[in-house]
Amino acid sequence: MKKNQRDMTVLAANLDSVHMEISGNREVILEGNRGVVEYGDTSIKINVGKYIIGFTGRGLHIQCMRDCDVVIHGFITAIEYIM
Repeated sequence: MKKNQRDMTVLAANLDSVHMEISGNREVILEGNRGVVEYGDTSIKINVGKYIIGFTGRGLHIQCMRDCDVVIHGFITAIEYIM
C-alpha cells in the first residue's frame, strides 16, 4: 500500500451511543461528546457517558466542537478507553 493510500484509511467504531471515525493518525471525529475532561497538546480526554476516551500524541487540538460532536487534529499515537 502506498503512503497516500494509507493516509486516506478511515476506521469507524460504534460504541454504544458513541460513533468515532479515525482518519489515518491525524484526525478523529467523535460523536457522543459529553464534555472535555482534559485538554493539552499531548493529551485530550473526552467524556462520552459510561467512560472516557483519551487521545495521546503531539500537537493535539480540538478543531471543532458543537453539541455532541468533536473533531480532534494532530499526530495521534494512542487511543485509550477509560472506565
